[in-house]
Amino acid sequence: MRPHGRAKVSSKNPQAFAICDGCGFLFNHVDLVWQLEWAGNKLINTKQLVCRRCNDRPNQQLRAIILPADPMPVMNPRTQNYQAAESDYRITSGSNSIDPLTGLPVISGLMLITENDEKRVTQTTGAAPGSVNEEPGTDPNAPGDDDPGLPYGFTEVPKTGPL
Repeated sequence: MRPHGRAKVSSKNPQAFAICDGCGFLFNHVDLVWQLEWAGNKLINTKQLVCRRCNDRPNQQLRAIILPADPMPVMNPRTQNYQAAESDYRITSGSNSIDPLTGLPVISGLMLITENDEKRVTQTTGAAPGSVNEEPGTDPNAPGDDDPGLPYGFTEVPKTGPL
C-alpha cells in the first residue's frame, strides 16, 4: 500500500486523484475548487484547481470602481466673488482741488488695491515737517517695509519738505 497524500481511497465509491496547483499535494479531484479573481466588474476563473486551504478570496482591490452618476446642476447658482474677497482696498485722503489749467475738480481720494499678497509700498507724497513720512520708504513700521527699500524704483530718498 502506498501513501496517497490527502486523498481518500474507497473501493465502494472510487474517485479520481488530482494535484493541487497551489501546494502540490495529492487530493481527490472533487475536493479541489477553481481559483477565482476579480477582473473589472466580474469574477473570472484563473484555471487553477486548488484545495480549500490554498483557495484565496478574490482581492477587492482588483475590482472595478463603479462611480455614481454626477449630481444634477444647481439652477441659477450664486458663487462668491473671490477676487473681491482676496483684494485689499485702501483710499488716500485729502482735500479736493481744482486744476488751474482746465478748471476741472480733482478728486483727491485715490483707490489703491493690493492683490496676490504683494507688499504694500508707501506713497511718495508730501508730509508734515518733522514727520516720519517726510522721507517715504524709510519708515520701518510702514506696511510692507519689513525689507526697507525705495518705492517705485527711486534711486534715492526724495525730500518732500514742508507742505
